[in-house]
Parts: sequence; C-alpha cells; structure tokens
Amino acid sequence: MLRKVAIIGLLVMAAATARASLPETPRLRQLTVGDGLPSNVIHAIAGDRSGYLWIGTDDGLARYDGVGFRVWRREDGLPANQVSALHVDAHDRLWVATTAGLVLMDREQGRFRRMDAPGPEEASEERIVWSLAGTGDGAVWFGTAGSGLFRIGADGRTRSFMPDPADPHSLPSPSVPLLATGPDGTLWVGTRGGLARWNGDGFETVPGLSADAILLWLAPDADGRVWVGLPQGAGVVGPDGRFSHAVPWREEGPGGRVYSVLHRDAGGQYWLEAFGGLAMGRDGRAEVVGTYSELRQGRIKPAWSAAHEDGEGGLWLGSQDAGLWYLAPNWRQFAVLLHDPEEPRGPANVDVTALAPAADGGMWMVGNSGVLDLLDPVSGHVAHVYSDTEDYVPEALLEDDAGNVWLGFHGGLARFDPARGEMRMWHAGDAAAPGPEGRVVALVQAAEGLVWSVSLHDGLQARDREGVIRETVVPGDGRGLEPGAYVSDAGRGPDGALWVASGQGLLTWNSGTRALEPVPGAPPGAVDRFTLEGHERVWLTRPGLLESFDWDGVRLHPRARFGEADGVPMVEFRGLAVDAEGVVWLTSARGLVRVEPRRRMVNVFGVNEGLPAQDIMTAPVARRDGRLHMSTGAGLVIFDPARVRPVEEVPRLTIKAIEVRGRDGVRQLDPAQPLRLGWRDHEMRVHARLAGFNSARHSRYRFLLHDYDADWVETDAAGVRVFPALSPGRYRLEIMGRSPLTAWSAPTTFTFDVAAPWWATWWARSAYVLAALLVGGWILVAVRRRMRERLAMQRVRQERELARQASEAKTRFLATLGHEVRTPMTGVLGMTELLLNTPLDERQRRYTDSIRRAGDHLMRLVNDALDLARIEAGKLELDPRPFDLRLIVEDVGELMGPLARQRGLAYRVRMDAQMPPGLLGDPVRIRQILLNLVGNAIKFTERGEVSLEACWREPGGVTVTVADTGPGLNDEQKSRLFRRFEQADGARTASRYGGSGLGLAICQELAAEMGGQLLVDSSPGKGARFSVELPLVPAALPDQETAPGRDPPGQGAQVLLVEDDPTVAEVVAGLLTAQGYQPTRVGHGLAALAELQRREFDLALLDLDLPGIDGLALARQLRAQGWRRPIVALTARADSGAEPRARQAGFDAFLRKPISGQQLAATIARLLARSGGRAGAVL
Repeated sequence: MLRKVAIIGLLVMAAATARASLPETPRLRQLTVGDGLPSNVIHAIAGDRSGYLWIGTDDGLARYDGVGFRVWRREDGLPANQVSALHVDAHDRLWVATTAGLVLMDREQGRFRRMDAPGPEEASEERIVWSLAGTGDGAVWFGTAGSGLFRIGADGRTRSFMPDPADPHSLPSPSVPLLATGPDGTLWVGTRGGLARWNGDGFETVPGLSADAILLWLAPDADGRVWVGLPQGAGVVGPDGRFSHAVPWREEGPGGRVYSVLHRDAGGQYWLEAFGGLAMGRDGRAEVVGTYSELRQGRIKPAWSAAHEDGEGGLWLGSQDAGLWYLAPNWRQFAVLLHDPEEPRGPANVDVTALAPAADGGMWMVGNSGVLDLLDPVSGHVAHVYSDTEDYVPEALLEDDAGNVWLGFHGGLARFDPARGEMRMWHAGDAAAPGPEGRVVALVQAAEGLVWSVSLHDGLQARDREGVIRETVVPGDGRGLEPGAYVSDAGRGPDGALWVASGQGLLTWNSGTRALEPVPGAPPGAVDRFTLEGHERVWLTRPGLLESFDWDGVRLHPRARFGEADGVPMVEFRGLAVDAEGVVWLTSARGLVRVEPRRRMVNVFGVNEGLPAQDIMTAPVARRDGRLHMSTGAGLVIFDPARVRPVEEVPRLTIKAIEVRGRDGVRQLDPAQPLRLGWRDHEMRVHARLAGFNSARHSRYRFLLHDYDADWVETDAAGVRVFPALSPGRYRLEIMGRSPLTAWSAPTTFTFDVAAPWWATWWARSAYVLAALLVGGWILVAVRRRMRERLAMQRVRQERELARQASEAKTRFLATLGHEVRTPMTGVLGMTELLLNTPLDERQRRYTDSIRRAGDHLMRLVNDALDLARIEAGKLELDPRPFDLRLIVEDVGELMGPLARQRGLAYRVRMDAQMPPGLLGDPVRIRQILLNLVGNAIKFTERGEVSLEACWREPGGVTVTVADTGPGLNDEQKSRLFRRFEQADGARTASRYGGSGLGLAICQELAAEMGGQLLVDSSPGKGARFSVELPLVPAALPDQETAPGRDPPGQGAQVLLVEDDPTVAEVVAGLLTAQGYQPTRVGHGLAALAELQRREFDLALLDLDLPGIDGLALARQLRAQGWRRPIVALTARADSGAEPRARQAGFDAFLRKPISGQQLAATIARLLARSGGRAGAVL
C-alpha cells in the first residue's frame, strides 16, 4: 500500500488579486580557457564603442566579439602578459596597464605604444601599474605599486603625485591599487594609506576610514555615494564625504556579511559580493545567486575582481579563479526553478515531467523523483505535497473540478485528495477497475465531468470522480480507433467534448454513439498537438507546421498556416498554448517558438535568449494569471508572455575588418577610407559584426555584391564573406545582419574599386590603338618587302638544297674515292712491306722506304678527308673502350721520336704520376690527335725541342699538351689555324713545310666529338703550346690475352683468304706467310664454300665486296652451316655503317685496307687465342 509522507503546511494562500511578479533567478554563463580565454584569472574588463569587450587576464589581453576571443601577449608587443587594469577614453582609445608599464593600443594596427616614463623593459616595482581611470577633462590617471599616481593630460603632458609628510593634501601612499571615477567626474583614489578624493588641487582623505584599511573595491553610485569593499565588510562614503559601515543589505544566516558592492546596473539593481557568493541587493536582503560551473560540475563561489555593464545591459563579471561570467540583459524574461538539495523551498524533482494548473492559481508539478509539488504563484516557493508514488514517473497531470489531482503514468492511474492527503492508485493489472494500459500521455476532464486517461498506443479510458470506469476505447474495437493507431494529445474541444490528436487525424468523442469520430473540416493525416484560442478557433501542429481553423459550432474552416518558409523549425512539437494577445507558443527540442499571427512573425528562443536549456520536455501550461510554465532539462521555466517579445530595435551592424590578400601578403583596409584593390590582389575577406553579445553566436549575415551576386548570400555567425579575384571596376557591397529575435538590420553599404592591370588601363588601350595603326602601316610597307624577301628566300632555299646535294655528293665521292684508293694502296703498301723484308742494299732500301712513307702520307690525307666528311654528315662514330694512355704516348714517341732526332730536335715526354692506369675513350682517335699535333710540332720547329706532357685533372679528365720551340703564331695566324685546307701563312707555309691544312681541323673536330676542346697558346718567337682537354674517366683494363715473350697462338694455322683482287690477295697472302701462317687463296664465295668442304681451316679472311655472293652473305652462310671458327672482314669500305653490319653478319673482327703485317698478325693472334688455337672443324 501507499504511505503518506507529508503534507507541508497550508497548500495555498488566498488567491492573489494582483498579478505577482516572476521570481528573479539570474543564471550566469561561464566562459573559461576552454572557450578561448587566455587565462581564468581576470583582472579588468572594459567595453569600447564598437561593441567589443576587452578583458585583462593573468596571461594576456583578450578581445571578445560574442563569437570568439582574440588574444595579445608579450610576443605580440604587450610589455607583460599580466594585464592589471583597462580604460577606454573619450576618444575610444584603449589604455592597458601591465606589470611592466602602461601602453596605449593602436587597434587598427594591433600595436602598443608605451605611455609611462622610460625605464627597464622587464617587470619591476617601478614598472607595475595597478589601476587606471579617466576624468571628464580628458586626462588619464594611473596608479602604480610603489611609484605613486600619475596623470596624463589631454595635451600629453604627464604629472606625478607622491606622498609629502609636510603636505596634508598630498597622496596618502605611493601604492595605488584602486582608481574610480564617479558620475559627477570625481576621481576617487584607493591607496595603501587610505581613501582620498581629488579636488582639482590636491587630495582630500576620507574621514572615518582607517589609513590601515585594505581596500578591495571602489564603486561610485549615481546618487553620489561611493561603495567601498573591505575584508571586514563593505562600507560607504556618504554625500557628506564621511565613511560608515551602514550598508543596507545583509545575507540571511550566520556570517551573512556583504564584502563589496560590485555594480549597480541600469535598472537600479545592486550586485553584491556576500559571504555566500554573488548576491542581489533587494529589500534589505542580500539574496545569493547561484553560480553554476560546467567546468567544475557544480555550484561554486568565485572571488570577484571586475564588473562591467555592456551597451545591451548585459552584466560581465571577472573572477580571480573561475574565468569570465555573463548575465544576459533579458535574464528577467524567464524565471527558472532548479532542484537544489540545499534549498527546501525549491522543486523536489530533478526533472519535472508533467504540469497542471491549480484552481487557486498555483501550479501542480510532478517528476522523476516521484514527488507531487505545488508552486505558490506569489512567493515562488514550492510545497512538497506528496512523495510516495511507488517509483512511478507520472507523465500526465490534472486537477479536476472537485480539487482532486489525477496522475497518469506507464500502466496506471492515481488520484490524490489534497484535503485528506490520500492517494489512490489503479494499475493495469488490477482485477477490479484496472488502470489504463501503456504510457499515459494526457488526462482530460470533459464537460460531462468524466476524467479521460489517454494512452499513446493502448486507447482511452473514462472514469467518474470516484474512479469508476465509465468508458474504454481500444484500437480495433470498432469505436473509432483503427488497429495500431496512436494518440499523441487530448483535450477539451470548443464544444466541450473530448478531442483527440492521433495518427488518424483530429477526432472527437460522440457521447451519443459512444465512439470517436473525425472532427468535421479537420485536415487529413496525422495531427500531433492542438489547443484552443477561446471557443471559436483551434490551433494544431504537425512536424514543422502550425495551422489555425475557425470553429462555427459544427465544423472547422482553415484560417492560417505557418511552415518552414515562415521560420517554423522542422521538428515535432511537444505542445502549444495561446496567450491573451493571440500569440502562439510552441515547445520543442529546439527551444521555445513564438508565432505572432497578426504580423506573421516567427521567433525561436534558446539558451542565448534566456532559456536554461534548449530541449523543452513538456507542453507550455498556463496558470490563471496567464503565466506559462514548461519543463526543461535544466529546470522549470516560468515566463510572462507579455514580457517575452522579439527585439524591436534594429541591430547595429559594423564592418569588423576588411582583409586583402595580394602578392605581398595580407593587409588590413580601413572601411572608413576610400577602398581600392590593386590588380595583383587576388582575395578580399570582409568581416561583419552585429553589436551585442547575447545572441552573437546565432546571428546570421547576408551579403550582396552588385554586378557580382545574383541574390543575397547568407553566412553563419562568423559574418565572413570571401571574394576571390574580382574583375576590374567599381563595386557596391551591401551587408545585413540579424539575431534570432530581430529583423534584418538596415543594409550597411560601401563601395570599392578594383584596379585594372596596366595592360587594361585606358592609356594602355590607347597605346594599343596607336600600335595597331602603326602596325597596319608597317604591314602595308612590309608587304612589298615581304614579296621581295620571298623571292630571296626561294633563292636561299634553292642554294641550300644545292649545297646539301653537293655535300651529299662530296660525301659519296669521298667514300667512293676512299674505297677505290684503299684497294690499290693495299697493293702498294703491302708490296713495299714485303720488299723491305727481303735482302736489299742501302740504296734499294732507301727507295723502298720512301715509297712506304709516301703511301702512308697519302692514306692519312684520305682518312682525314673521310673523317671530315663523316663529321659534316654527323656520322662519325667513336669507339670508347678501356685503354692505357701511357702505351699510346709511348707509341707516338716511338713513331715520332726518330723523326725529331733526325731533324736535330730533342723529343721529351712527361707523364703525370697520378694518371690512372686505365681510361675510357676512343684510343684510335686519341692516337690520331696526338700524331697530328706532334707531327706538326716537328715539322714547324727547326731547332730546340718538342715535348709531349699528359696530366690528370680531378675529378675526371686528361690534358695532353704538345709544346715546341718553333717560330710561334700571331693572332691573325691563330684565327686561321683551324680552318679546313688552310695553314698559318697560306701557300708560303705549304710550299715550305708541305701538308694539306686538314690536320688541326681534324684534331679540333675530334676533340669536340669526344666532349673536349683543343686550345692554342702562342706568340711570335716563343713557340706554340697545343692543349687537348678530354673528359676521360678511369676504367679497368681488360686482362692481357697473351703473355709477353711467347709466340703468338696459331703458328702454322690454316687461313682461308677470300679476295677477288689478285694484287691484294698476293699481298695479304705474303703478309700471312711472313707471319708464319698457311694461307689458301680463293677469288669468290662459291670457291670458298667448296674449299671449306675439302679442308679444315682455323680462320677465314673475307673481302666484303666479292663477285656473286658478297662477304656479308658468305659470313651469314658459314654461320648458318655451323662454322664456329673466327671470321675477319678485310675491306676497302670507308663508311661508318660497314663495321656494324659486319658484326651482325657474324664477323669476329673488322679490318680496313690497307693493312700492315703487324696489324694482321695481332688480329689473328687475338682471335685464335680466344677460340682456343688451331682446332678447326670441317663442314
């Protein structure tokens, strides 16, 4: 059974005849480091004309715009991070007092200018500034920790004040922690030696206050009094100038002392610091205001350090340990009753889940703690009427016409008799008169007196005043509710009958048919909530929709409709009510929605508009005086609809900043000055701001840039619009703003220009026109010249083509010439070599040797000419491989040394000791260069010496220098030195020394092909130095294939010689025989194939230009038949492609005619050594 716990006192007093005022329950919002503050230790607060709030903290200066903080610290130019005082003067300049001196802030540039006397930059006793104040004459006063008081006049001159024992009107103490200016302009000075007043000539010490008193606070009042905060309790300086402790407020309870009067707001309310914390001075009492910290998850008692009232009437309080606190100017709109275990006269339920008006004007409340409360409308106190509901949480509440209180909960119903203090309950499982099933969402007493309990999914039940069940309606029983139907709301209709909002629509109870029927004229579809406005109008809601209908006694007629386009949130509403002025109030998870049908105005109230929480859990319930009550997750809210209105004053919008990003970075522009963007500026960022802090985080802004935007562009609370690179021209930008409770502000407009790039300016366009005219004239003049030039170009192209053809013809001619010369020269040089190997007398040997030298000279001329032809055609191919430069130098010395000595010249060779043993390059071409250079040096030097020096250059490269002591060269001779077929002195040089003039040209071209260069250093009479610089890198030399001193491999080897020219064949055969080989001669390819069938050969020498089957085809044929012995190509072809084609055909070596016996022997020995000596195979 239930047990009655208590009925506390009398339930109600006599009904109030006059409308009682709302309980005043200020709720301060805390801002801490987590919100962007640099420190939770606040020392000073000030506001400027632009609407910014400036906060001096223990770790920097902060500016707050309602959305976020901007912070300045020492690294931003502040002398010290600890800011002790702030002052905004008559010119809207910000003065900042720090522990390292006083500075004046240039807010446009964000810089600080030191304003106190020079001294050490770091914080010191002399530098600490504790207090700041301004007086009506434009002067700024600042007090220091120990250096006295200073005054900076409007003219900028500084005057200092210090104690003087001989002057009773001097400053009482050099330590000045407090300064304050009264409404009449009087400067009050709080020092460590007492309180004084500046009278214009000196300081008057306040009598009645001890000189040893520790002053905590100074607060001049509008009535001429000055409130003084003291540790032992606050005092006041009266109009007569005397101090007393006669403070008119006292906190109830022990120790209820008031320490300071913090502020008197524009409404005349005094805010106090009392023993219990922040308090309001009212009727001689200091009523403590709860300060709840989300950071500390509970109620705290901050130590207050600063107070400021902003232009909207919002109160800002700074604390020494708990950050910044803000009380919105509209805090009196909503009274909030919170569950507080320490407050017995407050709600007993943490969350109120149901409300119902009492007949005496009070309000019944029940909640999750299971306590039935009654709110006194006059005092605002709550009586805890009943506290045992068996742990059920009621969600529906009703006082019937007999004064009984009905409670509906999940699976049951209860009735409480206040007069007897008795509670009776019916549960769904009871055998007799069982309670309603499921969740009870509404309780309604219809006109006939029956009390209907409405369940969400389980139908309806009606009982009389004694609790006897009279009607039961279950979904699917044929009495109006379809199977699965739900009911979300219920109440009396304008006809007094029961009306039900359900998933089937709006239904009414027909007592005649005892069933639910659709209300005539009601809209189709589900209806969530409804309420009445008088007896002739019905308002109902659906998600995101509010509709009104007129009732003519029989049916509904549509009247008005408000949806998302009107500002109605797209949510399901928890309930609605209509006040005396016809304004509709709706509760939802997004706050309280106010709809004023006459002006079609929709406003949404949330936490920034005074609500303690956004989510409202119950419908708004009106008591007899029209006040509305509703429950939120942060307490019970009571408000007077007549006082909660949208803000009619249009908000003031300012341009916070204009930033332009260009090639030189970001720069700030002054909106008050003419704005011009350069053509290199590629982004403009505009920051707009509505004045005020209350709803700054929910403000909206919209921008319209004419000739750029098609329509208004809305932005969020940041108020920032970014414009990318704009085309040149003049623009006009309009900006509007609005808070959740205001209309759009008037447009703020400014114009700006975007400069055109220099090539798009008027003078540039004029220059373009002039240039076009000049170009046109030039074209007319140039047409005829172009026609003449075209004919000349045709001639040039023809001459170029002829030159190309001539070059190709020359190349072909030289190649053919080389081929045709090489064959007979093979016979000449070969026979000469064979002849020199026979017994000859001295004269015969001299004649024969002359023939050999002439033949060698002729071949060098042919080779030089062929090399030049290849270079011109871009077909000269190098053969880079590892080689030993020392061997080449020695070889050149062996060849050219005897010639030098024959001419009576000394021949010297110097080799760098750092020269790597192996280098990567084309040894044949390098040898060719050195032979040419040394040969020229010997030829042109008549006495003295010729030297050859090779040096190694780090990190990679070789320089070979050939020097002589010849006649030298002048500049003109050097300029002609590398021309083809020219010599230093032309024909005279040729007639005296001989030569073709190709040698040096070939050397220069070959050096360039190898990535190097040929340099000459010479002057007349001082000889000449030719230096070849080649980029050669070190390389490993291959292993020697034969040991020194051993006979070459293959002595007596069988060699097949295939050559169609009899002379060449005889010469080659003779050379082979002289080297110890056994040659077999055949004249064409078929004979070679036949010979190979008959005999075994160790090696084959093939001419490439054979009759019938040429040498290339013959080699491919041999390889196809499986012959694996070495094959050597012996040809007179001079083209660069001959050797690669021979390699592809299967040749192992490639030799050009003419060839010496030594070359032939070396090649054969190398190949036979590689193939394993004489091991021929027969095909």
